[in-house]
Amino acid sequence: MLLAFSFTLSASAQLTTADILGTVSDASGAVIPGADVKLTNLGTNETHSAVTNDTGDYVFTLLPVGHYSISVKAKGFQESIAKDLSVEAGDRARADIHVQLGSESTVVEVTAQTPLLQADSATVSSTVTAKAVQDLPLNGRNFVQLVQLVPGANEGPGNGLSSGGRPDDRRTNAAGISVNGQDDTLNNWVVDGIDDNERIIGSIGVKPNVEGIQEITVQTNSYAAEAGRTAGGVINIVTRSGTNQFHGSVYEYFRNDIFDGRNYFQSTGRKPELRQNQYGASIGGPIFRDRTFFYFDFEGLRQVSGVTDTGTVPTMGEYDAINSIGGSTPQSLLSVANGTAGLPIDPIALNYLKLFPAPTNGNLTNNFTISPNKTQNGFTYDGRVDHRFNDKNLFFGRYAYNKVDTFTPPNFGIVNGLEISGGRYNFDGPATDVAQQYAFGYTHFFNQSLVLDLRAAYTRINNLSLPLNYGLNADQTIGFPAGMTSFSPFANSLTPISIGPFGDIGDGAYVPLQDIDGTFQYAGTVSWTKGNHNFKFGASLIRRQARNVQSASAVGAYSFNLPTDSNADQLTQQNNQLASTLVGAYNSETRNFNLSPPDYRSWEPSGFAQDSWKINPKLTLLYGLRYDVFTPFTEAHDHISNFDFPEALGLTAANIGDALKVAGVNGVDKQVNIPTDYSNVAPRLGFSYSLMPGTILRGGYGLSFFPGNYTSNADLKNAPFTSIFSPSCQSDLAVAIEEGQNGGAPLPGQNPACSTIGAPGVLNEGLPTPTAPNLTALNTVTGLSFVAEAPHFKSALIQQFNLQVEQQIGPNVFTIGYVGNIGQHLPESINNINQALPYNPLAPLGSAANPVGGARPLNAQLPNLGGVSYINSGGISNYSALQTSFQRRFTKGLAFDANYTWGKALSDITGFSQQGSNQGWSNANPLNIRGIEYGVAENDIQNRFAIGLNYEIQYGREFTGIKKTAFSGWQINLISAWQSGKPFTVINSGAGVDNPEGLGYSNRATPQNSGGNDRPDQLGDARLGNRSINHWFDTTKFAPQPLGTIGTAQRNSLFGPEYRHVDLSLFKTFPVTERVNLQFRVESFNIANTPNFYLQNGQPGDSFGNAGFGTISQTDPNYTPREFQFALKAQF
Repeated sequence: MLLAFSFTLSASAQLTTADILGTVSDASGAVIPGADVKLTNLGTNETHSAVTNDTGDYVFTLLPVGHYSISVKAKGFQESIAKDLSVEAGDRARADIHVQLGSESTVVEVTAQTPLLQADSATVSSTVTAKAVQDLPLNGRNFVQLVQLVPGANEGPGNGLSSGGRPDDRRTNAAGISVNGQDDTLNNWVVDGIDDNERIIGSIGVKPNVEGIQEITVQTNSYAAEAGRTAGGVINIVTRSGTNQFHGSVYEYFRNDIFDGRNYFQSTGRKPELRQNQYGASIGGPIFRDRTFFYFDFEGLRQVSGVTDTGTVPTMGEYDAINSIGGSTPQSLLSVANGTAGLPIDPIALNYLKLFPAPTNGNLTNNFTISPNKTQNGFTYDGRVDHRFNDKNLFFGRYAYNKVDTFTPPNFGIVNGLEISGGRYNFDGPATDVAQQYAFGYTHFFNQSLVLDLRAAYTRINNLSLPLNYGLNADQTIGFPAGMTSFSPFANSLTPISIGPFGDIGDGAYVPLQDIDGTFQYAGTVSWTKGNHNFKFGASLIRRQARNVQSASAVGAYSFNLPTDSNADQLTQQNNQLASTLVGAYNSETRNFNLSPPDYRSWEPSGFAQDSWKINPKLTLLYGLRYDVFTPFTEAHDHISNFDFPEALGLTAANIGDALKVAGVNGVDKQVNIPTDYSNVAPRLGFSYSLMPGTILRGGYGLSFFPGNYTSNADLKNAPFTSIFSPSCQSDLAVAIEEGQNGGAPLPGQNPACSTIGAPGVLNEGLPTPTAPNLTALNTVTGLSFVAEAPHFKSALIQQFNLQVEQQIGPNVFTIGYVGNIGQHLPESINNINQALPYNPLAPLGSAANPVGGARPLNAQLPNLGGVSYINSGGISNYSALQTSFQRRFTKGLAFDANYTWGKALSDITGFSQQGSNQGWSNANPLNIRGIEYGVAENDIQNRFAIGLNYEIQYGREFTGIKKTAFSGWQINLISAWQSGKPFTVINSGAGVDNPEGLGYSNRATPQNSGGNDRPDQLGDARLGNRSINHWFDTTKFAPQPLGTIGTAQRNSLFGPEYRHVDLSLFKTFPVTERVNLQFRVESFNIANTPNFYLQNGQPGDSFGNAGFGTISQTDPNYTPREFQFALKAQF
């Protein structure tokens, strides 16, 4: 006698639970009403019962993931039992059972199979199984690597906000993943159905230990209506729970540098050090059998790792002169050619220059390499309790805790007792990141057709990052007056200076930083099955609060380099730049200090309704509606303000103060008059059609809204709660030098002497002590600047669509299809919307090329106003891709998931993680972004192949004794990825061939007081047939555009080297007892030691006019040289 059993999957709305449903029929296909169906969880013995309706259908909804059995009893038919039916998060598993006539006491058993076909879903999703989570080789045991393997995903830029290389979150690659061309900050992380997002900066909340993860489900397109608040991936992590059997593990992973490879650019000297230990344990089981279960895991990390940094410092000859070595003196650098000869050496400037280390090679650029040690110590633990009051009432509670202490060493080492970063945006220094989460869930079964699921959670994140020389009075050591930093402990570090092509000397921007976030969440879902319809309704309320202690430049900054330093020969030019620095001739000074750290508040209510309608056995229609609200930020004490730039354009000098909106002042509301966007209605529609047995056609379309007011671009830190000192001026000596070199007349387009506008004009005066500005007379505030948000800022919108075909071939499934999205109202973080329109300062004033002499838009109302950083919601994007995958469920020891994506992403924005990233974005003309900036998106990876594979070698399973011990129990696991290069942008540098006028304009469209560098003209296709890291593209295809015009080079017009790696592991399992085994693991990451090169924006290789233009001097941030890891793991 046979039992025919069919099983299909559907990723429905629920993110952490599953449904099982089906139809009971006899051998002729006639439905069997009134049959008794019993569902049993094989791990916990939790049971549910149902009776088939008039159409023979049954349904069980909102079930925990796991393994189940189904038994069916009906009068006149044999009892049928389907064993070990596995369901994963989001599944809507159809188990149609055909029973046979016969004695009711006869029992027929079969083993349920789990095909991969998604026969009732339009959502594009992938599931990382428990075996993949536990066995694939993960560098640092970071589960984010598993998410990077799904179709359409990649590692992201590598230096993003959650990469571990930024001060916001130092956990290594905390959430680095880009999905379908979207920014790596725009994913929605979910743990057990609980929001797990840090929404101020766009990172992740808690990171569960790999040992405690049951599975990971990733939705990448046409999300179910329950999922939203994102443009990228919905990444749902399901944690492990206890069962009626005790199970657990004890392990340690160890690695050092004995077998490791070197970084490509660290070819001499001692190999970078590496010592890493990851150790932990887990245990789960029953507290009260069949009723209460527990699970607990712990992991510790101790790491010392050498990191290879490359930068540019003065040449050995320049170093000797600065430090008076070998008969050279600082005065020998001074030159008649740039007007510095005979001027006295500034002692503060000299002390700064003495902080440069000696070069390690004779190159002009990238002439310093160092491999200092980065240290990281952390631990994480997770605890969970599940309790079954009875078959109708289930409960769980979970607590997770992460803590990581990190020290990121300086790129230029330690010089004269101070740690030298080498770049204010390197963010070196100590950091502590703590995250914890409390989560609770309750499920009530009114009956098998009506189920209620409730969730509540609290997540707390405390990220602290400090500068290298914090609290050391470093500025006084250099020679500044005590008042430079004594007004606040947050300003007690080394003020950074930038000179020519060299790395910065001083501490980082945006630190000290402390983000303390608290997120409260309450959510409920109701599932109701009626006939062929499965309705789901839900609502959620998220309350976010965040304290942000951070100033853009607490200690201030100086920039040197004068137009009179320019020379076609780069060595001569940088000699001149050192000379003008030595005499103290700076070209800008700035400080941005937050006087009152804000306590932000925001709300995110949402709701959804959807229906999965099984129209007939072949066709399922899914439709629903989601609604989201994202309130603008408020501040607990009304300490926020916004500058309404559009309104300001229509005001006069007499009433310009009206444009500054201070919460609670003059009728301004708590949202500083930025209205809440209530238009976020997101329909979802999809279908799944069974073309023939084993072949599914499915597609979908839907909208998703997400908030765009992330990061410091939308922090609303303005007067009177922030002191922004950013005058458009130069040191008095700089102006004197320029006039002396220009026959006594000012150079065209240059700023005046600082002392003439009330700002410090010499270096030893330091920067003014931050104070609250006078709001009644904004035009008297020296160096005024604003961080503004568009007054009608809208929620961002992504339209998603897909059409795919799935074909099952035995235990394998092949999928091919089109996946696309269109973005609208995307956030635009404009560097300076108050910059002049393009103009040529050398053309006669009043001419068509120079109509107003570079006057800014608000020059008449606020002549003292410098830059206005501005976040708007006018961006667009689009993405199209052919995505294919070939998957095999675990059968005969083998499981794999291989996929290939061929895609194209275009946009006119830069992402939150990159924030312009030296692409010249918005700097030529911020009022024409669509016309100038639309082009290749920064996350455009045009080709990518990825595979994850587990193989338990079958040989020797039938052996016994010593032979079995030696030859059985072996397993091979593989992760591999290959992708085409990341895009990069060529920008102007104002040096070398990019300096035809000799005035050093790095922005030739708007030569003075712009938001940053712009892009040159591109004369033709710059791609080369034979490329090398010494000559990656044709540098002759670029030329300086005429002053006052927009360069023709597009953003991201070239692509860097491909990225690839192979990670391999070998396991040997030794059985100790029937339930205990000991596993030895050898894992290798980048086993072929393949270098992955990278052309980062803003580096010498893509800076037109730089001596290193066209060369590559960096490895990809995601790259590691070959590393071996050994592990011993006991499991029971």
